[in-house]
Order: sequence, then C-alpha cells, then structure tokens
Amino acid sequence: MDHLAPRTLSLEAAIAVTGLSRSTLWRRMDGGQVGSGGKDARNRVMLALDDVLRLTGVALGKDDIEALLRADAGDAEAQADMGALFYVAGAAKAALYWLGEAAAQGNAEAMQWLAMAHAPGGEEGAMPQDGQDSHLAVMWLARAAALGHPIAREQMGRLFQGLEEKSEGRV
Repeated sequence: MDHLAPRTLSLEAAIAVTGLSRSTLWRRMDGGQVGSGGKDARNRVMLALDDVLRLTGVALGKDDIEALLRADAGDAEAQADMGALFYVAGAAKAALYWLGEAAAQGNAEAMQWLAMAHAPGGEEGAMPQDGQDSHLAVMWLARAAALGHPIAREQMGRLFQGLEEKSEGRV
C-alpha cells in the first residue's frame, strides 16, 4: 500500500522550486492551501507534492517529477538534472539550489552548470545576468575539470589558450 501514500517534498526543496519564502509556505500550510506531510526519516518538514507543484512556475512532466523526488531524497545525479532543467527554464533560485546540492556531493556535471550560471554572458535565455561572479565561474569550472568533466576540461583549455594569446598580445 506504500504506492498509495501521498507523495511529499521537503520544505527546503519547496522553497527552491516555488521561489516562495519559508514563512509564506508555512502560512499556506496553516491556511490549508498546502498540505503537510509531517516529517520524514531525516526530520525534514514535508509538504504535499501536488500542492507544491501548483505553485511552481515551471511545468514538470511525469519523468521530471520522479527526478524531483529522487533529487529531494539526495540523489546527486537527479539533483544535477533538476538543476539543469530549472537553469534552462530560467528559474535561477531553483537551479542554484539543486546544482549546489549536487555539487556538494562532488557531481562534476552540476559544477559545470554552476560555472555556466556564474559566467558573464552565459547561455542565451538561461539565467539572469544579475549578481554573476566570474571568480565563482572559474572555481566551479576548475573543479568540474579536475573531476574529469569533458566539457569543463575543454572550456578550461580554451580559457588558458585565451589567456596565453592575451599575454602574447595576439588578442
């Protein structure tokens, strides 16, 4: 009967995917607009998944929702996937939350996405340019490259090639 139990998402994940504050979500739980799922085994406050999904600005398909649940359970690959999904959708807060969670577990893919998120002039239509920090971009890119991420390694190579050209006056 476990498959009939209501699915839930942690309060922290709900804050990230909705962009709402902790206090706003608590008010909505108190007002009955968002169902409470009690606490999970890690003592996290859990919210009714369907109620949280209604508050997100990004449409998620069935596979995306399953990945979201795996990400909330701590699966680094799913966290990186969710971060990329939210990044491409332009949902900066959610993207940075999930990418940060995955990077904290050593996920090179998430680190490479974090580098893109912090790089000036990143992917077109991806994330807002406000508050970008090129130092963070280089840090995340270097970490991803050090872990063997092929795109990050190529990007680091181009970065160093550009620095060499600049120092030699070819640029």
